[in-house]
Amino acid sequence: MLFFIAAGLTLIFGVSRIVNFAHGSLYMLGAFFIFTLVLLFAQDTIDGFFTSVLRAGIGVAVVGLISAIWALRRVNSLDDLMQLIITIALVLIIRDVVRWIWAQTAFLFPCLTP
Repeated sequence: MLFFIAAGLTLIFGVSRIVNFAHGSLYMLGAFFIFTLVLLFAQDTIDGFFTSVLRAGIGVAVVGLISAIWALRRVNSLDDLMQLIITIALVLIIRDVVRWIWAQTAFLFPCLTP
């Protein structure tokens, strides 16, 4: 497991030149977006599910773009440790926003019938 984490972080740093720990939080945010969109718009259809996945992906891309412009561009030329601190702060911010919006309860995803 540690190998996969280290390989993923090395790949992310090698491509984007930013030590980014916020990727996992963005995946979590995407899962909650999908859950909410399916409950609101498409509970019983497969097409609605895939439309919700597409909408959630666009929403998470917008959140990632805003965080990249707002936080990561400012520390792009600084030390790697400062980038690490900023992305860990983004993890904490996204985690608290998710807790504030969706509370701390477990969710069951509705069964989709074709």
